[in-house]
Amino acid sequence: MEPNSYSPAYREQPIEEYRGNPLIEALPEILSEKQAALKMLFKPPFDTGERQLPTELRWHLLGRLKHIVVPRRPTFYEVERTISRLIRTGYVVRNPAEPATWRTIYTARNGAATFVDPRLVLTESQAFIVGLSGSGKTTCADAVLRTYPQQVIRHSFWNGRHMPITQLVWLKVTCPKNGSISSFCREFARQVDIALNTGGTYEKDFSKSKMREDMLEGSMRQIAASHFLGLLFIDEIQRLSLAKTGGAIPLLRFLQDLRTLLRVPVVEIGTSKAAALFSYEMKDARRASENGPIYFRRPPKRNKEWDDFVRRVWAYQWVRNATPPDDNMLDTVFDLSQSIPDFVVLLFKLAQQQAMVDESETITIPLLKQIYDEYFTLLHSALNKLREGTVESLSIYEDLLPPEDVIARLTVNRREVEIIQDHLDELDPLPEGYTTDNSPSPAADPAQHPDVVDHESAHVPSTDEFNDGDLRNAGNSSSTAEALRNQGSIDADPLGLHSSAGR
Repeated sequence: MEPNSYSPAYREQPIEEYRGNPLIEALPEILSEKQAALKMLFKPPFDTGERQLPTELRWHLLGRLKHIVVPRRPTFYEVERTISRLIRTGYVVRNPAEPATWRTIYTARNGAATFVDPRLVLTESQAFIVGLSGSGKTTCADAVLRTYPQQVIRHSFWNGRHMPITQLVWLKVTCPKNGSISSFCREFARQVDIALNTGGTYEKDFSKSKMREDMLEGSMRQIAASHFLGLLFIDEIQRLSLAKTGGAIPLLRFLQDLRTLLRVPVVEIGTSKAAALFSYEMKDARRASENGPIYFRRPPKRNKEWDDFVRRVWAYQWVRNATPPDDNMLDTVFDLSQSIPDFVVLLFKLAQQQAMVDESETITIPLLKQIYDEYFTLLHSALNKLREGTVESLSIYEDLLPPEDVIARLTVNRREVEIIQDHLDELDPLPEGYTTDNSPSPAADPAQHPDVVDHESAHVPSTDEFNDGDLRNAGNSSSTAEALRNQGSIDADPLGLHSSAGR
């Protein structure tokens, strides 16, 4: 059995519509706000004694920072309650104890025209989570999914009835970077393989070149029906670019078909660019608003919720002289990060790295500003737009952000590279007469070293010095370099490789 699957213990349901349905009775109990907070909160391990470890070990401990999850009110709880309701109301109309459900599964498996039973019409099928990049949308979604730790449930018997079914409670699919619908379908298959431990079977089928988009969608419908998929998360939905789908209408129809034909509630997560997709058609705008949409709003100024978040993060200090953030530091962090949670964590991580490297072992306001100036350079334009605080500036922010892989490279610490180079120089000194940058020592006499070329004073022919005919003839030669040397256009032995000194 897969590590994320289990055989259920069925729970009696307090809500009438949820009774008599094994798919709902097998789910965890509906959580109070306090229960949800405890399940969503994630605190990586931390021991103050770790601050005395060597720098090379503490450097690794900083990787724990990206796993911190602090549920922020009210958004995290709104998402949790919305997901809880969507899963259950979606299962109400797909009760495996009802004959109509099995007729639908049969038609889905056999690719026949979809049988629509009036009881299978979803009244609530979609939620849309929107916010700026780095605002915590995906972190929140992952935290909510942790409240459903059994992604796969294997049923055998229910109420004395033989019921050998596999229930896939949720599936999260991140839109591929190329934004195509076919790539999205293949990613869907890959995530199903991971959840069900099917060894890449579905992904292999979805990768066949003969599979058209309508066939891929049909296969998704079969999988969703056969495994009683409870909820489909689509993250980074703004990547489903209009250019790759032939415009807005085909894209919206595809997303609508996912909900209608799969009969599975869908939660779409994206930036303001994704929100713009739903303005093309009022029907989809209405459906996207069934549960909100839920906005991850950025506080325009410090508030208690944001201060508490920073203080919880700041508790994870592995520098030797740990200090809590005072009001001045909180003001600085807010300004430098513009309240974006991802940037708060990145700033804190880089500041600790630098404090370890320069041996100051203390996080200070000047250090935070130094990190911002040196490592947040690519983010300055975007953050300056957030400082303006206008609607227009917020929309421009997304366009000014560098690609995700570029942001990831912001964590590289140049000073650490210099320290490593110093160690290499101690362990493996360079030959006498050379400096640490591998250039000849200024004291070296070029006349005494004919194998060393003075590149600054060496003559390099300009384009005007070449004859067009010579270049064409050389380009047609079997050896262009040899032809140019024979014509005298370039030095016959530019590196002195054939001189007596170079042998």
